[in-house]
Amino acid sequence: MDINGVSSPNQIGGNDIRVQASKTFGDEKANATVGAFAAGSTLGGPVVTGTFAQASANGHGLSVQRAHTPGIGSTLSAGAHANLFKNDTHAVSATAMHSRTQLQNDLKFDRSSIGVGYNHAQGHAAAVTASRIPQFNMTTIDATAKANLWASPGRATTLDMTGNATHHLSGPLAGKNNFGGALGFTHRF
Repeated sequence: MDINGVSSPNQIGGNDIRVQASKTFGDEKANATVGAFAAGSTLGGPVVTGTFAQASANGHGLSVQRAHTPGIGSTLSAGAHANLFKNDTHAVSATAMHSRTQLQNDLKFDRSSIGVGYNHAQGHAAAVTASRIPQFNMTTIDATAKANLWASPGRATTLDMTGNATHHLSGPLAGKNNFGGALGFTHRF
């Protein structure tokens, strides 16, 4: 069983914390993972809880996740990823995702996204994703990056720096940008 957690600074103060427990069955070529998570802020507020499952074979896979925020609503997401290129050091993949959010006030909205990602064997990663929320005429572009700063032998414990940028192309936030960064510590039991 893997248990890990990440704490990252929030732009409005405090830290966002996410703890996850998961169990993987199978091997590197074909596997399935199930798990649960909880996420919240050190400033208080509701804790988001959820479950997830994913299956992968030869670098391609499917996933499903349900998240619930007390007093706000729930989101059900389904996704797919395909391996475009992979060798012992580098991997490039394409992703697609669709989610439906149901707020407690009965407002529902969908979000669809496509993206491409890169992973390095030493734990470095980058991704670019375009997403659309048709109910709000909202289109965004997201870019994320992760650099592994330190890893224990066997990579059971890692220290990573992450960064992200979002540009809103249309919708209520058209023309706005958001930037963020974090330092994350992970230990797998």
